[in-house]
Formats: sequence, C-alpha cells, structure tokens
Amino acid sequence: MDIQKQIYKLTEIGIALAEERNLDKLLDKILRETRLFTGAEAGTLYIRDKDHLVFAVIQNDALGSRCQKITQNLRGQQLSISSSSMAGYVARTGRILNIEDVYQIKEGSEYHFNPEFDKKEGYRSQSMLIVPMKDAQGNILGVLQLINAKKENEVIPFDSSKEMLVLSLASQAAIALKNAQLTKKLKEVYLDTIYRLSIAAEYRDSDTGAHVRRMSHYSAVIAKHLGFSEEEVENILYASPMHDVGKIAIPDRILQKPGKLTKEEFEEMKKHTLIGAEILGNSDSKVLQLSEKIALSHHEKMDGSGYPYGLKGEQIPLEARIVAVADVFDALTSPRCYKPPFPVPKALEIIKEESGAHFDPRCVEAFLKGLEEILEIKKKYQELENEK
Repeated sequence: MDIQKQIYKLTEIGIALAEERNLDKLLDKILRETRLFTGAEAGTLYIRDKDHLVFAVIQNDALGSRCQKITQNLRGQQLSISSSSMAGYVARTGRILNIEDVYQIKEGSEYHFNPEFDKKEGYRSQSMLIVPMKDAQGNILGVLQLINAKKENEVIPFDSSKEMLVLSLASQAAIALKNAQLTKKLKEVYLDTIYRLSIAAEYRDSDTGAHVRRMSHYSAVIAKHLGFSEEEVENILYASPMHDVGKIAIPDRILQKPGKLTKEEFEEMKKHTLIGAEILGNSDSKVLQLSEKIALSHHEKMDGSGYPYGLKGEQIPLEARIVAVADVFDALTSPRCYKPPFPVPKALEIIKEESGAHFDPRCVEAFLKGLEEILEIKKKYQELENEK
C-alpha cells in the first residue's frame, strides 16, 4: 500500500472512530482497525488510569474465540507505568517500541517482556509494535500493543516506515477515546440525576432508591430481549425510573398505609399516573416524552382492567408494557409496608399466570429470556444495600 493510500485509509479510520460513542465498542474498534492497518495477528489495548495502565481488550486471531473469555478474566487488571513492562515503559516515556523478537531483548534493557501470557495460553509472541495514545495536549491516554506482524502466514517485523502513521492513528484514537469517556461520564451523571430526582419524588415510600434502579435495569433487559436498538434500550433505562414520579402528590396516609386501601383511597392513588404525566409532559426531550408515556400507562393491563383509562392490548405503549412487568416483579420480590417479599419462584409464577391478562405475553417472554441477567441485577443491588 503506497503512502497516499495509507493516509487515505487513516482518514477513513479516523472518521469511523470519531463517530463511535460507545466506549467498549470504540476500544474494540481502535484495536481491530490498528491491527488491520499493520497486519498484526494480535494486540492488546490499555487505558491509563492515573499511575497505572488498565487492561481493556485483547484480540488474537490465533486464539480465536478464547479471546472473549481471556478479556473477561483480564479486564480491569493493572500494570504500573514503569519499565517493569513494555507497555508501562511506553506509557512512561511516550516512545514507540518496535521489536523484532521480544524473546531476544538484551539483558539490562530499559524495558522487559513478561512471557507469562504466552506460557499460559500456549502462544508465541515475537514481533511487537507498542505505541502511546496521545491526545492533542500530549497526554498519554492509553497504549496500543500490536503483536506478530504477518505476511503469508509468516511472522515478520513491523514495518518501521509505518511507525509515524501508526502513531498518528493512535492519536486519532486517543481523541475518540477522550470523547467517548466524556460521553460515558455525562450519561452516568444524567442517569444518576434521574435516579436521585425519582427517589426525591417518592422519598416517603420505603425501598424507593433501590427500587427505581433495579426496575430500570430490568426494563432495559426486557427491551433488549424484545429486539430494541441500543439507543432504544438506553432510552428506556433513563425513562423508566420516573414511572411513579406522580406519587409526590399522594398523601402519606395512603402511600404509607400498611393495610388494604379503601375504594376512595385507591381512586386517589390512581391519580399518580395522571399527575406524573402532567409533570413530565410538554418536553422536547425524547427521554422525558417516553417517561410521560410510561408514567401515564404503566398500570394499564392487557385485558383493559387497568388504569387510568382502561386501555387494552396494543393501545398501551409497548414501553409501558415493558415497565409493567419490571415494576411488578420488583414489587413482588421486595418488602413493602403492606407485605413481606415473595420468593423469586412465587413471583415468577404470578408473572406467568398474568401473561395475557395483566402483562403483554411478548414482554413476559422477553423477561424470562433475560431472567439470568435480571437476577444478577437483583443480587448486585442486594449486595450494595447490605454494604450500607
């Protein structure tokens, strides 16, 4: 590939990286594109976190599907930014390392190769090109470690004439990484704000804090198994916590009553759906528009016996049908002022029995498909509550 084509390819890659905002996908794409550009059989990407490099992703054509499990096992492990490793050396100095055979590094060198991975996985690292990911200010955000350049199935040294082009690509990747990290942080703050406002609106109701977090993640799992796009799943994650925001206007004597509500009290309680929709209405935000629909309709039932309007079947917005399953499952399996928690098997029995009457059968099916994930979420928040 001549220099003009290489520069054109770099521009294409840079545009593709700039358009990706999902951090995990971006990291995978950075490593994959850099490997394709250099002909590397394998590679590792590390992200800088203060005085350490944090392992993020590994790709290795020779190890195939094992890479996914290896990534899971190694993710989050740290390397010190020092000469104790080649990646650490590059992160410390900002220099490129291009080594023909890592097993031939001379004693007394400033950097060292650790053969433990090769021994454990039955692999043979040979040529390596290790490049710092620098942003526009020269800050090193991560390190790309490319392993075993290949030509016609033979391992060859990495082309030294490509070093500056790879460094340029790594710099483009660093800018994309910085933007994706900022996007992720903003989303985390946004979701945390939603949770806190939802909790504030329902503060008088016990277990509300953990409830809104659990049921929002349950809703996202159901949406994913219904085939929603990544953006749609994210929107329901953000919108669902506000489903009961209208309870802010319900009197304590009703909201905290330990026994069964009277007919008049239940009529008052039902108004929280209308109040919630009014609070969330008339917004230009997609998330708040979705929140309004969910707040209004999450107590509607498939057979028309729900409230506030007695909608049936497809008349009920799908997102509200999703939240209905997530909300009821969490309510059943959590303690309330009027009942102890039901065991999970009993709650599942109730959910299944109400499929087609209270719940959309498709949503129940998606809920059951994602049950393992849902129970993991439940366990996670239970452990967090126990730590308090």
